[in-house]
Amino acid sequence: MGVRLHDVVGLLVIAALSMVAGLAINRFSSRPISLAYRTPQQRLSAELTTLINAPPFQLADLSTVGLDEFRKAMQDHALVLDARGSVYYNEGHVPGAMNLARNNFANDYNRLRPTLDKSKDQLIVVYCSGGDCHDSRLVASALLSLGFSDVKVFTGGWTEWSAANLPVAR
Repeated sequence: MGVRLHDVVGLLVIAALSMVAGLAINRFSSRPISLAYRTPQQRLSAELTTLINAPPFQLADLSTVGLDEFRKAMQDHALVLDARGSVYYNEGHVPGAMNLARNNFANDYNRLRPTLDKSKDQLIVVYCSGGDCHDSRLVASALLSLGFSDVKVFTGGWTEWSAANLPVAR
């Protein structure tokens, strides 16, 4: 018994419809599968970028510290992160702070990952400019989502630190 042309055409039509349906479902999925190969590093960077740009659903739940608590945390060897852009960080930052900028979160996170991974259960305090700046809150929220257990925000930020004439690193 030979294969009939009618059967082959029917099989091709079913295969084409299945492919179109699969692509459509993937396209409109909340977590679509990439159709192009990306290295694990590229996938992590994409996930981190999505995470930092996600709606700030946890902002109200973040723990905050004032200047005195921040200084005590520093004495107790908390990990201090500056969420401002690198231009501002390079102009001056809290001594010992590392730059994990909100606007370059994926790259900075990957650069700092060895240090950050060792600090998953350590106190981490994040600051930005202070006042109306929410970069520190976004970075802190992202860190909590990534499994860091003790993350706080210094709400006074760089503005309060520098106004108190405290030491500055460049």
